[in-house]
Amino acid sequence: MYNTGEIVVDEASNTVLSFIDSGAPSDSYETIILVHGNSFNNAIFKRLISLSTNYNIRIVALNRRGYAGSTPYTSFEKSIFSDEQAHSNEAKHQFLEQRGVEILRFIDAFIQQFNLPAISHSEGKQVGGVALLGWSLGIVFTLAAIANVDSKLISDETRERLGSHLRTHILLEPAVITIGSNLPDDFWTPAGDPRIPASARVPLFLHLITCYYDYSKETILACDKASVFSTVAPSPLRIPTLFNFTDEEREEIVTPLPQDMRFSHVLQDPLRKWYSKACYDEELRSSTALKNMKVWHILGDSSYPFIWPAYWLVQEDDLRAGNGESGKFVQFKVMQGCNHFMHWDEPDKTMATLRDVFS
Repeated sequence: MYNTGEIVVDEASNTVLSFIDSGAPSDSYETIILVHGNSFNNAIFKRLISLSTNYNIRIVALNRRGYAGSTPYTSFEKSIFSDEQAHSNEAKHQFLEQRGVEILRFIDAFIQQFNLPAISHSEGKQVGGVALLGWSLGIVFTLAAIANVDSKLISDETRERLGSHLRTHILLEPAVITIGSNLPDDFWTPAGDPRIPASARVPLFLHLITCYYDYSKETILACDKASVFSTVAPSPLRIPTLFNFTDEEREEIVTPLPQDMRFSHVLQDPLRKWYSKACYDEELRSSTALKNMKVWHILGDSSYPFIWPAYWLVQEDDLRAGNGESGKFVQFKVMQGCNHFMHWDEPDKTMATLRDVFS
């Protein structure tokens, strides 16, 4: 069982974000606010909600704009990511800033409405607090949120509350395109293959991204991006996550929307900017709102081919930002035997991992 609701994130336009919520698992607990990815709505996290009490973690999964219960995009907003040439980079930056601000307002309102436990210390350990988790394309929006805690659209009171609660930012399975980088020109994807009927491209992509992929130890140890990108045939050893849905679950969870297919392409410049700022800007990371926040990058070792190269890229950027010191800005964790949908196929393992990053 879980609770549902909505929170107003812009009173002037009555913009709302809907959510599902496990409820408080005890009197003292941690909270994770999750942002879903491309074409799979917040119901993809339901198997985590059912484990909330076991791990003493409150699970809150919002629906992004355009998904059930949340405010659709306006015609003007749609034009920003539907026509690459129609808007300036400044307009694109403002668009993503506003999406990030909406998530910050959601977190702040949820903290107040449900009196979420703030960060405190018990027996020498941090307890309480909130983690913001972006999964897949959802990372675009959580990065925009973290990068814009200094926005003029956010009040000082909100920043104070975020500072007393925001403990962790979790990048769960970012792809290279979600952090503002390009895929190789020769990387095969059904979305860009003219030989595949247009009506079949999205369903085929959704099938392939839920598969498992086998990479050799040599490929991973060598950080061999070329070999990973060329691994387009799924593993025969495990069935795709999509086949683990019942018909009812598939109907509820899978929601392909046109804008999700275009965000990372049209908004590449602001994506790269917000990723760099959110993760590596020392002044921002030490600000009032983020003074207690750590960043974790988590991936499954059997995920779709554009996941491992993103992991290596973030490691390179972290090393560079830390002047040769690894882990100064971002900490890393690999989940063995997991694909892009570990929260559905391996919910216990996923909750245990999330528990670890709170420890």
